[in-house]
Amino acid sequence: MSEPGVRVLGRACAVLDCFTEAEPCLGVADIRQRTGLPATTVARIVTTLVQEGLLVREGDDYRVGLRVLVWSAPARAGSSLLGVARPFVEQLRDVTGESAGLYVRQDHTRVLVEAASSHHSVIYRGYVGQVLPLHAGAAGKCFMAFDGQALTAAATAGFERYTDSTVVERDRLDEQLALVRERGWAYSESEREVGLNSVGAPIIGFGGRPEAVLAIGGPSTRLDQAAAERVGPIVAATANAIAARMGHVPTEERVDV
Repeated sequence: MSEPGVRVLGRACAVLDCFTEAEPCLGVADIRQRTGLPATTVARIVTTLVQEGLLVREGDDYRVGLRVLVWSAPARAGSSLLGVARPFVEQLRDVTGESAGLYVRQDHTRVLVEAASSHHSVIYRGYVGQVLPLHAGAAGKCFMAFDGQALTAAATAGFERYTDSTVVERDRLDEQLALVRERGWAYSESEREVGLNSVGAPIIGFGGRPEAVLAIGGPSTRLDQAAAERVGPIVAATANAIAARMGHVPTEERVDV
């Protein structure tokens, strides 16, 4: 069993994870619903986070406090992944013409940690800190295809249907993940949002699991199946190049920017 202090820290993180750019202000009832924690526990944690400046109360709602900004700069500066990946993300955007992003896994979700927006007028516009599901979208399927723990976490959370194209049947999903493993990259069509397609490839770390996933997203009018077949190997090669720069693959497989 976890130590009490560790358990409290985990619950505090769960509370902070409830806040997103789309929903920056939440009430106690919202937090309780998202975390599944008892009302008394949520109230106690929220009070402590307010005292520490990590949450700010505005009427009956709460938002993340500015204190977290003190940690964001050193976190980005100290991340070897972001430092290495940033120029590759921008290069992938320039080569494919579509918005490119870098995702890391957080339990049954993926979080966008680096982004480069397309220069087209009609684009997919993600934002750093955006939290998305694993089962809907190419990036998430790369995590699940190469990491059994990611697949288990997603299955435990449940496969929510976002569009008619969202794959929620386990047998169909397993077939898709097998194809991702076979070709080294994933393609999804309108799985999370109608008209939005994506291509992703894993950045394999030590142990053979994805340390992150590199992906591009764009409208279905441009990023269709034919385009995916053309750019999929490019996304995979760029992901391998990032892994190479981080020392995760042999030197002869490296691809420089």
